[in-house]
Amino acid sequence: MEVEFGGEVVEWRGPAPYYFVAVPEREGLALREAAAAANFGWGSIPIRARLGSTEWKTSLWTKDGGYLLPLKDAVRKPAGLVQGDPVEVRVTFDARPRERKAPTRRAPVPRGSREPVSAEQLTIVPANQASWEDLQAVFGSGGDTARCWCQRFRMLPKESWASEGPEELAARLRDQTACGDRSAEATSGLVAYLDGEPVGWCAVAPRADHARLRRDVRIPWLERDEDKADPTVWAVTCFVTRAGYRRRGIGRALAGASVDFAAGQGARAVEGYPDLVDGGSVGTLAMFAAAGFVEVSRPSKRRAVLRIDF
Repeated sequence: MEVEFGGEVVEWRGPAPYYFVAVPEREGLALREAAAAANFGWGSIPIRARLGSTEWKTSLWTKDGGYLLPLKDAVRKPAGLVQGDPVEVRVTFDARPRERKAPTRRAPVPRGSREPVSAEQLTIVPANQASWEDLQAVFGSGGDTARCWCQRFRMLPKESWASEGPEELAARLRDQTACGDRSAEATSGLVAYLDGEPVGWCAVAPRADHARLRRDVRIPWLERDEDKADPTVWAVTCFVTRAGYRRRGIGRALAGASVDFAAGQGARAVEGYPDLVDGGSVGTLAMFAAAGFVEVSRPSKRRAVLRIDF
């Protein structure tokens, strides 16, 4: 189905700015009914949006019982749109019922192997060059990764895993990565492949894009004079290795690839915040050191800040 509506650009601060257009109630109800009929349920809805001659893929966000259409910077900035500007947009949702496909057959995932994997054995690509299905395979269907969907440092005030739910958080990651859209800006992360199998994810993006990192996490800022809004400093915030491939060096290879990726996107520096005890999703000190990061501060007994200036 296709709906057209007008509205004002609104800014929802986290404090990193996100810009939206609210979907009017009538159009929102029509989209909700179409999504339910197509087995999408009540949550984020994948759509195509058009503003003038520009069309892009995204997902409608749920908010207070309605929908918000996110305006990507790649769309908003060329149009010169700021908060309060009126816009006319068109939203297209493929209302065909979602097919219940048989599970995709993949090569068996080796269990228990500890054979090291070198960077040369991996193919590491920007996330927009990977498919969403491949990224889902990396995150899996259980555990913290399938609840968080790499949104821990990006959540807005009063948001949590429980309040937003995995479906919404997965939709946000899909929107941020633009998986499968090679024409999109590659500014969210990297996906690693081993023998054609997706095996790892690394989140690397402008530090200012991480609302909670700027607002609630003290580690990057203690005893440092840093501009939290500086878009030229990037951050490596998350590693996920697919079950069956862990402890083989995939995270270390992704940490190394993150350096060239950030530099290639115009960053003047890139940082990491490893956990000195067990690494966890933020990585280990050894991973960052091997990639050439240098320790610049140790704000607690458990955490450090490592950085490369280009």
